[in-house]
Amino acid sequence: MQFGILMILCTLIALAGHVLRSSQAWLQLTGPQLKPFTIRGTLARPAKHELPSVVVSSSRTLERGFVGFVVACSLGAFAGRRRRRVSLAGIFRAALPDGTNDEGEDLTEPLRMRLEDVRDVKLYGNEFSPPYQKIATMLRYYGVSFELVKGRHPTSDYKKIPVLELNGRQVNDSHIIVKNIAEVLTAKALTAKQLEWERRITFEFQPSIEVELFSDGADFAKVAGFNDWRSVLLRLVSPLIGLLVGQVFRSRYGDFPAPPDWGKSFLDACGGQPFFHGDAPGIVDLSLFGTYASIASKDSRCTAAFLDGSGLRPWHERMLSAVASSHSSDMK
Repeated sequence: MQFGILMILCTLIALAGHVLRSSQAWLQLTGPQLKPFTIRGTLARPAKHELPSVVVSSSRTLERGFVGFVVACSLGAFAGRRRRRVSLAGIFRAALPDGTNDEGEDLTEPLRMRLEDVRDVKLYGNEFSPPYQKIATMLRYYGVSFELVKGRHPTSDYKKIPVLELNGRQVNDSHIIVKNIAEVLTAKALTAKQLEWERRITFEFQPSIEVELFSDGADFAKVAGFNDWRSVLLRLVSPLIGLLVGQVFRSRYGDFPAPPDWGKSFLDACGGQPFFHGDAPGIVDLSLFGTYASIASKDSRCTAAFLDGSGLRPWHERMLSAVASSHSSDMK
């Protein structure tokens, strides 16, 4: 009963402001993949440097989609309550009609390519999407030039983002993209431990930090660049947005730690090393950093609480320097 009232209230707020034009896109941008899974027995669930913005340069996209987002979260939360939680056991290796992998499904054929041979790279997504940002962070760090194509792949049977194209191959779903391009970028496949932490970043940290962001209207408005009536509205409805986004995520993945608690476990996993991978950042470091760094570049309260509460602030500063240095090297 209480949930129904909240859903109706959010829907009424949404209908009062805008039409539901971009709700589907917003659902794609508000969280990680909606199918936890396992692959081969591994659970698949100093100076301040300028970073790519988490928000599209024009706020018009967010303005059109803002209330559609509220409706989408309401309907998504309702659907999440009715849908049985996906099993976390089994191995998935299926393909869509166009031959590409579906969400949560591994490639039927490995990429089998070297970094120096990579060409014709396109990344389909949106700059507001954390999954897009983490893939883009990895590509930039390893010096891979790519074209950003905003939105979904126009001809694919896969209807979500992000989608990566390289050398004529298409890979869907950010977790599957990371798993498969890791070997291309580093010449080494992820270990079981590294793959487990990539899974935790995708299915624990990402929803957790997004719930914190959407629950704080002032913080959300700052990140989105709103300083008008939308900022006031966000402050009013953000507790409901955070509640509904959390309902969607927890209905799919179960409970997840608060960002500072999650960060403490990551810090412990680093084992006193400068980075998770040792003396230099690796795929897992870049995956975590890319997920939140653009939000942090807006002086977000939720990312500051995550970094300071977990003790990861020094790691973050080292990541800023490492990523900035890799960008500088690419331009030389």
